[in-house]
Amino acid sequence: MIHSSRILLVDDEPELLRALTIRLTAAGFTCDTATNGKEAFEKLSVRRPDLIILDLLMPEMSGYEMCRRLKEDEQTSAIPVVVLTAVPGRKVRQTAQWLGVSSVLHKPFDSAELVSTVRGLLKTPGGGVDHG
Repeated sequence: MIHSSRILLVDDEPELLRALTIRLTAAGFTCDTATNGKEAFEKLSVRRPDLIILDLLMPEMSGYEMCRRLKEDEQTSAIPVVVLTAVPGRKVRQTAQWLGVSSVLHKPFDSAELVSTVRGLLKTPGGGVDHG
């Protein structure tokens, strides 16, 4: 595994961001947080993460819009994106796949599954950037 991979967590629920940060930090990752897509892009301009975990329904800029913009920009298009959403159904998975999302997890999620998904994506060739 790439040591100390950086993850950008983007969700408008502060309690969820806190829980994700605790769980992922305990698993050996470094986490940055943003409460909406606009704030996430500000953080991306300062430091590029190895992976992004993203909610779909947020104020300022939705996760859908954020994904679209990430994938259109050659500087960010290769960053794996995991969607963490409360929106049910297969349509979400289809839309996420169309947007180039690497994985979709539904809330409430299993934290072991989340960590396993993140580790798998960061081990995949092209799935993580070694900034070391």
